[in-house]
Amino acid sequence: MTLDATIRPGAWLPVASRSRSGHALWATLAVATEVLVIAASTYGAFVLYHWFAYGLVPEHPRSGWAALAIGGIYGGLCLADNQYDLLGEEWNRRNFSRGLAAIALAFVFLLAIGFISDGLKEYSRGTFVTQLFVALAAQVITRAILWQTIDTARRRGLWRGAGMVMLTMPGVNQTTDLRERLGTPHDEFLRSYHLGHAGEESLSQFDASISEIRHECRALKVDAILILFEADNMELVTRAVSALSELPVRIQLLPLGMADLMQPSRLGSCGRMSVFELLCGLCSMRDRLLKRGFDIVAAILLGLLLAPLLLIVSILIKIDSRGPVLFRQTRHGFNNEPIRVCKFRTMTTCEDTQQEFRQAARGDPRLTRIGALLRRTNIDELPQFLNVLRGEMSMVGPRPHAVAHNEMFVGQIQGIWRRHTVKPGITGWAQVNGLRGETDTLDKMRKRVEYDLYYIAHWSFVFDLQILIRTIISKRAYSNAY
Repeated sequence: MTLDATIRPGAWLPVASRSRSGHALWATLAVATEVLVIAASTYGAFVLYHWFAYGLVPEHPRSGWAALAIGGIYGGLCLADNQYDLLGEEWNRRNFSRGLAAIALAFVFLLAIGFISDGLKEYSRGTFVTQLFVALAAQVITRAILWQTIDTARRRGLWRGAGMVMLTMPGVNQTTDLRERLGTPHDEFLRSYHLGHAGEESLSQFDASISEIRHECRALKVDAILILFEADNMELVTRAVSALSELPVRIQLLPLGMADLMQPSRLGSCGRMSVFELLCGLCSMRDRLLKRGFDIVAAILLGLLLAPLLLIVSILIKIDSRGPVLFRQTRHGFNNEPIRVCKFRTMTTCEDTQQEFRQAARGDPRLTRIGALLRRTNIDELPQFLNVLRGEMSMVGPRPHAVAHNEMFVGQIQGIWRRHTVKPGITGWAQVNGLRGETDTLDKMRKRVEYDLYYIAHWSFVFDLQILIRTIISKRAYSNAY
């Protein structure tokens, strides 16, 4: 069996010069820095609150110990959550939510300890709120600085990132853009092996090639081996994994034919067996409850806040033209179920049949005078708060298309029905990127679907908040609206 190997310059070094020390030291510095910053910020908030509220600096030693306790509890929670693994996804995805959750839990633990020990008599609500908000701000700022500092140190060679080896199995055609799609820095790949073509040699020669790779990986002191394969050579993949499992490394499998489908995936279980769960949308109960809870609160608050505007718009619609204030159209919702979506009526006609379906176009003669303004400002979508409260829609998600509109592109766009693995939204990632208005061509519709699928694959609560903010302030959210 032919064994082609590509070596990164400088990768084949003596064993002594490729020590694993470095990232452990920087991880320790990150832990110590955050613990000290959280402790100092909470104590400083305690002192400042008492200075402004009572005009004196407290001398209670308990306050200092409490600040250290918050810092220590926070550090322990982050370590338990694997947030300081500089080679792991928890650190490299740069998500603030886990750190902020650790801060909140640290304060909950402190309150529980104080309640049990009867030590809350001198701890006011003002002190608690001040310390919590200061600690949250300090955590975000410190974590952002640490991300930048540690990444800069890695680029300068002060510590070594994950040393990876890429192993391409027989039958796989290597792609030139693979490293870009992986999003892994080029200098982390120490070697790249390509094991010829399937069926060229015997299994014994395949095993000999894997044995040679294993020997070289042991000398290189790699941290991970990425195996690229297709579904038709699972027997060889099994033999390779069995042999390489003797190394103290992470073995990562990437079936290239399913690379796009695996992006929104997680490790689950079926009975007592571990399985990969693909395309599960908002899989966890935590995510579903968080999103649904936010939808209900946001819809109620915004509905009450905008009630005068909604009343004025309703009156203007009745004055401007004959017909109902609201227009209801059948669209596809979660799991392709039909839902009746509410909008302010912006046209003189209100047909909702497949035969008469026609998207609004620029200069559409069906638009009323007030309707054109409502569409440009997105105000026509506000009645969909009712759909959100009924559980048919979300504040953020792929925009629901008319049933007839979706059926126009069935069989032409791969994954179009995948948009419905989550609830449709009043606004979405495609809309804030300017993909609004008429989708009269296949390319326009395909682009919108791509952005919707990206949203589903990368969903987070913070991502939803970003989309909502951009919906209000971004000019692109109002482009192509007519």
